[in-house]
Amino acid sequence: MTQSAQPGDRVTVVIASDELSAVVTIEGRPQTVRGEGAKETRRIALDLAAGYATHIGRPVLIEARDDFGVLRLEAAPGGVVRGLTETSPLPQPKPKPARSGKGGAKVALAVIGGLVAIGLVAVGVVVVIGLLPGQTVAQDGGEGPVLLDGRSPPAGFASTADWRIPLAPGTRPAVAPDGGSAAIITLDERLALVDGSGEQSWSGELPLPVSEIKGLLRFGEGPDGPRVVVVGPSSFWLWPTGGGDPVEYPLASGAQVTFGGSAPLVTTDDGVLLPQDDELVEVDVPEGAGAMLAHGSEVLMAAVGARWFWVPGEGASTEVEADAPEGAEDEGRMLTASENYVVVRWKDPAADRVLLGFHDPRDGSVVASASIAVEELADAHLIEGAGVAAYGSVLLDPDSRETRVLSGFKPLSAAGDVLYGELDGEQVAVGADALPEEMEPNAARPWGLLDGRAVVVDGNNGLYALPPD
Repeated sequence: MTQSAQPGDRVTVVIASDELSAVVTIEGRPQTVRGEGAKETRRIALDLAAGYATHIGRPVLIEARDDFGVLRLEAAPGGVVRGLTETSPLPQPKPKPARSGKGGAKVALAVIGGLVAIGLVAVGVVVVIGLLPGQTVAQDGGEGPVLLDGRSPPAGFASTADWRIPLAPGTRPAVAPDGGSAAIITLDERLALVDGSGEQSWSGELPLPVSEIKGLLRFGEGPDGPRVVVVGPSSFWLWPTGGGDPVEYPLASGAQVTFGGSAPLVTTDDGVLLPQDDELVEVDVPEGAGAMLAHGSEVLMAAVGARWFWVPGEGASTEVEADAPEGAEDEGRMLTASENYVVVRWKDPAADRVLLGFHDPRDGSVVASASIAVEELADAHLIEGAGVAAYGSVLLDPDSRETRVLSGFKPLSAAGDVLYGELDGEQVAVGADALPEEMEPNAARPWGLLDGRAVVVDGNNGLYALPPD
C-alpha cells in the first residue's frame, strides 16, 4: 500500500511576482530561496520541500502559489515530486484552424497555466468611471482593416485584422468568458471595455500607475455579477462590466489574490477570504484542507487523497470524494482543479502507467478517464477552452466525454475549441480530435475569442482582432 501524506505534513511555497524568489514555509518557519529564473526558483523551492519529506521519512503535501495559481503536489521521501503542474502567466493563447468560436478560454490552476489553476493580484483607491457610450476606440487611426505585420496569424485566422487598438506598453487584454467583450488599458493608461467591433463602452481612471499593477487584467464574478479585476500591491478592485465605480478591497500584508475559478480568492497566512458585498469575508477551512479556487460564494478546498470540500462564505461545508474510474487501484491523489473538473491520479494495473480521472467537482463522479504513461504527466497543466480541455497530453471532449492521448503534446493555452501548445518542438493547434495542425514558428497565439475574432497582441503595436480565415 502506498504511503500517503498526513494532514500535518504540509509545506507552503509562495513564488514572488518576479519569479526570482520564493518563500518556503516548513513547520511554520519561512525560508526565502532565490533563483536566476522562474524554473530555477521553482526547482530550488521544490527541492527544499522534497528534502523535508526525506528528512521525516513520509510523503509531504506541497501547496504552491504564484501570481496566477495554486497547485497541490506531493513530495515522496525519495525526493520525487508527483503531480507537478506549474502555472504559467497566462501565455498568449494560440489559435486553431477555423472552427466555430465558442467563447474565450479558461486556464485552470493549473495555474493557474502554472500552479493548480489560479491567478493572483491586488490594490486600493477610489476610481471614477466615465461612461462613454458609442465612443469608438482607435482602429489604427480609424482607417479600415490593419495588417498583422511581423508575426504570422494563428491557424485558421486571417492576417488582416478587422481593427486594431493601441495598448499601454507592457499590458495585455483580458477577454470575457462569454467572448462578448475585452478589458484593456489604453495608451493614456485608462481601463476600458471594448466589444467585438472595437467600440468602447466605457473607460475609467486607474487607481494606481500601470507599473504597479500585479499580474494581468482579469474577469471575475463579484457579489452581484461579472467584474473586471485589477490588482495592486495593497488592494484589488472590482469594476462592474456595465461601467460605474469600482469596489476596493484592501489586502493585508502578504495576501495573495488568485483566480482558479469565477471569483477572486484571497489567501493569507491566517486564512482564506472572499469578496462579499463591500468587504472580504473569512471562510472556515476544514482541518487538513487547502483552498484551490472560488466559485461564486463558495471555495473549493482540497484534502488528502481524492477528497475536497465546498465551503460557503456562511454555513456548513460539503465534503466530496471522487469515484474511482473503472480499473483503478489504490487511493487516488488530487492533482488540480477548475470549476469544471477535478483531476485525480489513480494507480493503473499496468506497470509505469496511471489512470488520470476527470471528475465532476460537485459530486465526484467520473466524467472521463485515460490510461497514460507516468512520464507524460511531468510538467502537466490543466488547460480549458469552451470546447476542449487537456491535462498534459490527455485531451478531453466535454460534449462526448471521450479522451484521447496525444503523446508528447504540451498545451499552453486555449481559445474556443482549440488548444495551442508544443509537439516535438513545433507549435501546433489541436482540437478535441487530437489531430494537430502545425503553425508557423512566429505565429501569434490568441488571448481568447472576441465575438469570434482571435485577439492577439503584437509587441507594443497593440491588440489585433483577426477574423476567421
